[in-house]
Amino acid sequence: MTFISSDMIQLLLILIMVPFALIAQEQAAARVVTGQEVQDVVIERLANAGEVSAPNVMPEKKFYACDAPLEVEPAFGGWRSVTVRCPSPVTWSILVRAQVQGAIALIPEASQGYTTQAVFLRRPLRGGDRIQVEDLELRPIAPLSSSSVYNALEDVVGRVLVQSLSPRVPVMPRHLERDWAVDLGDVVSLRVVRGGTEIETFGVALESGQIGDKIRIENRSSGRELIGHIGPGGIIQVLF
Repeated sequence: MTFISSDMIQLLLILIMVPFALIAQEQAAARVVTGQEVQDVVIERLANAGEVSAPNVMPEKKFYACDAPLEVEPAFGGWRSVTVRCPSPVTWSILVRAQVQGAIALIPEASQGYTTQAVFLRRPLRGGDRIQVEDLELRPIAPLSSSSVYNALEDVVGRVLVQSLSPRVPVMPRHLERDWAVDLGDVVSLRVVRGGTEIETFGVALESGQIGDKIRIENRSSGRELIGHIGPGGIIQVLF
């Protein structure tokens, strides 16, 4: 009869459990992609190409595991449909109807009249990473997609990502941990634009916000409640 010592039993248990622990760790690092995430990346990708989209996918739908930023490319030579691809840990892709007035796939170039610049990553980063200056660069984008992006590297350096981000997408306020440019109760500068007239005055912030957000403010001279867009330096721009 062969006897197995307690030490050998412990070693066998370790050899059995280690592979399962590694598998569990890999699964924990990956997330299950939802329809909401697919919608977000498609909208951002097409906005960068100068298109407005309404992806035909249910937000609550669950797809497959992914531990990298999703990639979005035009399908069939235009933007009516797009291919959404996950490159890791196992490559998979889905076809999504983007529901736009289809145009020939176009990547913005400086020579094509794109006069607005936005901050992009040079390399993919994950949620929780702190952005360094060497991770960033400025690239031209279509003016119609410039209202919710950053146009100065210093506005992004040192900030922390709340989600994984690809170099294909301009950095937006919702990609970053909150960094209030204006706090509730702050006295702020208002730039009121009505027609061709621009007036500068002061107001009181009725809620907190970061650069790129729209917040409620009270005009100190008139007492009226307005909604304005927070720009660089915390200046609130109000359009009529």
